[in-house]
Order: sequence, then structure tokens, then C-alpha cells
Amino acid sequence: MSINNLLLWEKYRPRTLDDIILLPRIRNYFKDGEVDGNYIFHGDFGTGKTSLARILIGKYSKNKAYLEVNTSLDTSINNLRNEIENFCKYVPMMETESDIKYVFLDEYERASPEFQDGFKAFIEKYNSNVRFIISTNHLNKIEAGNKSRISKINFNCQNTEEEKYLKQEIYKRIMNVILPKEGVTMTKENLVPIITKKFPDFREILVEVQDFLKTGNEVATTANVTNKLKLDLYNIIYDKSADYEKIYHFLMSNFGADRIDVMISLLGKQFVDWSILERKNADKLFECNYIIADYTSKLETATDPIILGLTIVGKFRDILIG
Repeated sequence: MSINNLLLWEKYRPRTLDDIILLPRIRNYFKDGEVDGNYIFHGDFGTGKTSLARILIGKYSKNKAYLEVNTSLDTSINNLRNEIENFCKYVPMMETESDIKYVFLDEYERASPEFQDGFKAFIEKYNSNVRFIISTNHLNKIEAGNKSRISKINFNCQNTEEEKYLKQEIYKRIMNVILPKEGVTMTKENLVPIITKKFPDFREILVEVQDFLKTGNEVATTANVTNKLKLDLYNIIYDKSADYEKIYHFLMSNFGADRIDVMISLLGKQFVDWSILERKNADKLFECNYIIADYTSKLETATDPIILGLTIVGKFRDILIG
């Protein structure tokens, strides 16, 4: 089949514990495939929260009674009282391996405050025969009473060892499983930058891989940025004569909306090293580092990356040249 007809992420969505890429601490926790309590799966997009929940509740088998609710689509308290309570109350008309039923609430951070408040009672009321799994990308948006009653599993890497392990597993899955099954090839030099850019979102990594296989266009990274462009970026920050229009055209011509993430990376460690070497206001770099740390996370939700890039450059100029 031509790569143009593939939806790689959907085609290779994990359906068993053997299929899914998990950090060792999470895999060990659920190595038997059993759900012996209620859980909040939290972490970044594409880290396997929803896939693991569906595997555990039995979505891909016929011997478990389960209900899946996307709380971003129906956030009302009425949904909790009706659909979920009806499922918890009544025995399904099917044979199951046990009397335990499973409820998976996806994107739970979007549930209304009334929904989350009412859910506390459900956890206690159906504790004997129902197991709940909640997934969220924003743990801080879940009501404290919910969090205090449910075990929390963090899908984000906690140290460099976990990050290295996950990147290696993603690389091996794509290079040794997915690409051979599709009858296509890809070099390490092309795959590694994609993983680095989109990590830890495995879904986005596969989307980028598919785009590369269709077009052959390399991923824009700091590795394929010329030294001249990097120095031009640094110098324009210190150029007092550069007005808004000049900086705007510089960013549009050299980065564009699709490469603002590369610009942000260039203003990280490489900019720190350059500033120290050139003795350029190194004492003010703490403030610049804060800007990069703050705005990197904002890039994911920015409606216009160019405006975000201009804002970062403007803040750097305010700090460094006044």
C-alpha cells in the first residue's frame, strides 16, 4: 500500500500491553493487565494515557464490561447522573470474567466543576464493583477532592534516563516494526530529528514521519541551521537600529511560522554559550532563560507563532539593550 494512503497513528494504535510503549515503572505497575484501583493517568499529549486505559478496561477484548466517556464532549452533571450511573447500577447483558465493571473518563480536565464535585460520591458509592480510570493532560485542572481519592500515574519522563529510554523505544518501534511492515525505509539521520522535535508525543512523531515519507522534506532543527543564520539572529537582538518591521521580515524570511520552535531552541543553551563567549550581558541571562522556559510551552497553543517569536525577540531586546 502506498504511504500516501496510510494513517500511521491509527493503523498502529496499541491494542495490547505488548504493543504499547511505556516507561518501565508504568509497565511494571500494570504488567498483569489488572486494574486493582482507581487511577488518574496524567501527562503530555501522545504519551499513551488513552491507549493504556483502553487496553486495561477491555476495549479490545470481549470479557470485560466497560464504558468510555469523553468528558470534553459532555461536561454536564446530567451525563454523570444518567449514562455513568446507569452503567454502574445495572449488570450488562453479557458474560464477563468478573463482576467488576470499568469506566474510563477521557480528557477529564474539561469536565465541569459540578461534574467533578459529583464524581467524588460515585467513587465511594461504587467502590466495590466499579473501577475508574481518568486521563488528563492538565492535572492541575482536576478538583482536589478527586485527586485525593485516586492514585495518580505520571506518564511524563521524570529524569534523563527515562527520556533516553523512551526515545530509544520509539526509535526501535518505528525503525524495526512500523517501517518494515509498510515496506518503506528511512535513515537514522532523518528519523532522529523528528523524534527529538516532537518528543514525547508519539502520535505527532508518526504524523511527522508520514509527512516526511510523502514529501521527503527534512524536519527543521537547530542541527540544519547555518552558523550565519544563528549569528544573524543573535546580532539582530543587539542591533539598536533594528525596528519592528526589520525584525518581522527577518523572522518571516528565515524561520516562518513552521520554524519558530527552531528559533526558540537557538535562544536557549547556544545563545547562553555565545553570550558568555562574547561577554554580552551574561548577568542578564537569567531573565532571558525565564522567557525561553515560559514561552516554549506557549508555542503549542499559540494561534500565530510569528507573533510569539516577535514577542520573545522583543523581550530579549528589552532585557539586553533596554
